[in-house]
This record gives sequence, C-alpha cells and structure tokens, in this order.
Amino acid sequence: MVMLPRRVLTRYLITLFTIPAFFSHASAEQAKAKQQQLDEPRTLDDQDARQLGYVRLPLDLGNGVKVSFLAKENSLTTPQGKIDAVKAPGRAELAKVFVPDERDNFEVTVSVLRPGFAAEAPSVSEQLLMENGYGITDADHASLTSADARGQTLDQSKVQRTARSLCQVWQDMLICFFMEGDTEYGDQFANQAEIMANSLRFDEGPEEGFASSQIEAVDLPLGSRGTIALDYPSEFSVASNDFKGDLPGTLQLQQGSDDDPLSAIIIAASAGSAPPNAEAVDSVADQLIGGWLKQNEKLFANPALVTKGDLAGLGSGGIGRSYAYIVDKLAGGGGQAQIRLSLFASSGVRYSVLMVTHYSPQVDETEQFFVRLGGITGYDFVMQSILNHLH
Repeated sequence: MVMLPRRVLTRYLITLFTIPAFFSHASAEQAKAKQQQLDEPRTLDDQDARQLGYVRLPLDLGNGVKVSFLAKENSLTTPQGKIDAVKAPGRAELAKVFVPDERDNFEVTVSVLRPGFAAEAPSVSEQLLMENGYGITDADHASLTSADARGQTLDQSKVQRTARSLCQVWQDMLICFFMEGDTEYGDQFANQAEIMANSLRFDEGPEEGFASSQIEAVDLPLGSRGTIALDYPSEFSVASNDFKGDLPGTLQLQQGSDDDPLSAIIIAASAGSAPPNAEAVDSVADQLIGGWLKQNEKLFANPALVTKGDLAGLGSGGIGRSYAYIVDKLAGGGGQAQIRLSLFASSGVRYSVLMVTHYSPQVDETEQFFVRLGGITGYDFVMQSILNHLH
C-alpha cells in the first residue's frame, strides 16, 4: 500500500452603506422607497448603481488580468502585489479595498494562488475563511472552478465578524475576493457582498477554468454498463489499474513519487445491488476502513470519524454515503492524515472511492496547504467524473 510520510493541511468576500440622500430634489417618500430597495440583497446595473453612489471599480492585478466590481464611490484601493511576482507554488495578497470612514463595515482583500497544478476553488474559499478565524456557516459552490462560502467569528457565543469568500479558477491561478465586516453592520454587509458578487467581472485575462495541461483522463470500462471517462489532475499518476473490461475493477492514483507519495486515491467498482439503507452503508464503511487500516497498521492508527452524510447527485434509486476520518500517522515523523471515503451504488454497480492525504488540525502554512489541496482536488475530480457517468 501507499506510504504517506509527509504532512499537509486542513480542509477544505462588503457592505451597502447608508446613503443620506440620492438627489437634492428627492422627496422624503422617494428617499424612503430607495432606502427600502437597499434593505434586501439585489443586483444593480451600473446606471442604477451610480444613482446610489456606487461606481465600477477597476483593478489591474498584473499579468494581463483586469477585474472590476461595484463599490462605494469613495472607496480606496491599496495595491500590495502583482500576479506576475507570484511563482508556483505560492500565494499573495494583491490589493485591499475599503471605504475610509466605514472600514469596519466592509473591507475586501484580493488574493491570488498559483499552486502549479489543478486546484479546486471550493477548498480554497473555505480555507481562507478558516485561517482568518471564521467558522464556515454556508457554502454555495457552483463548480470546482467557482466557489462562494460564508463565515462568522464567535466571541463568548456572540457573532463578532462576518465574511464571504469568493474564488475562481483562471487556468493556472485561483483569484479570490475575501470580504469581511463587523456584525454590527450585518445587514449592510450582506447587501454589499451580494452587490459585489453579482457585479464582479473579469474584463481581461485568461479563460476561466483549469488549464488543459493540468487534467488527465483514463477510461474505466464497466462491462455491459458502459465506460467511465475519469478525469483527474495531472499532478497524479496511475499507480495501478485492473479495469480491463468486466467488473470488478480497481484503479489507484497517487500524487508524488513512488517512495514519498503525498496523496493516494483508490477507486473500486463491482457488480451488485445497492444496500437497503444508510445503516447498511455505514456498516460496509466500518468494515472497509477497518480492513484498510489493518493492511496499513504500520502507517496509521486510531481512526476518528469526523463527519458522515448522504451523498447527493446519485439520481433516482441510488444510495450512497460519504465519510471523513482523521488517523494518526505512525511513520514519517508522526502527525495525522485525513481519509475521505464515499460508498454508493447505482444501476447494478457498487462504487467505493477512498482518498488519504496529509492533515494538520492547525492553520496550515502555505506549503502544507498546497500539498493537501492536491489530494482533495483529485478526490473531487474523481467523484465528479463518476457521478456524471450515472446521469
């Protein structure tokens, strides 16, 4: 089995300020009506935005990338870096945007990450929240290349700060907009965050999505049940593959060298009907993890189940569950590793996808974050490919 002696990371953006008056000749009723329009998050076009004291703020991030979004007319931008200066693997803050007299209401930090490999947006958007001290309260990720997460900080059970984290993949980069403000201005923050999110535009730059050189593919034949076109990050290589035509079949992907892999993903498929219920799936998961750990007893010990839940996206008649575990590492200097496991069945085929990667419960340094990001991205790529096949 694959040894994992190196360590990695933990897991997987303004406020609409009160406008005193819109026009000197506006009646109190008109002003009240306009203010009511601001009480709920909405999308503004640039013309309406100007009437309310907003302008489209352009940012040149370097390397031919220019973005813009709606912000208060007196917003200030503080440049801090350029994309050109960020070499892979690396990350940097490029700019901060805030309103001078209302900084506690709203501030946005623009960052770029250049991992040097295919790296998904959802994990990055959530990581930015966690490492800034926010607990994740909601996530609405459109895809692996476009993510939107929200968080809050707590002090003695009271919410103190609110944040929203938007990240998008643009070829070899992830560009993120991290918005935060005091909870005292929570309604305004939510409104302005929505305005920025809906007005964010990339005016110049590369195409959205992963660079083609970062993605590989392999066909997994399922006999009479067709073939899965499996996409995976090119950071991984095929360690073994016995999908030859008929089921069962097993594929193992690994990230890193044979002697020092960083992450491993094992995909297995066999003929069989779906388990009758969630409890039966949980029982299979316990047996599988127990057997896998026994085979790797010199490497890992003390599994702790962190989360489990129903797997979405299976379609009618399918059943599946996903699990996340933390295990102690007995090799490579100790520490911990994370295991993700999904078990599901559809159309007479049972699937299992197991991923193990390094893990640290503390806020990770950049190097460790990138290592674990590769493993999580690979796992989500594989899951997406299989679930797409089921529809």
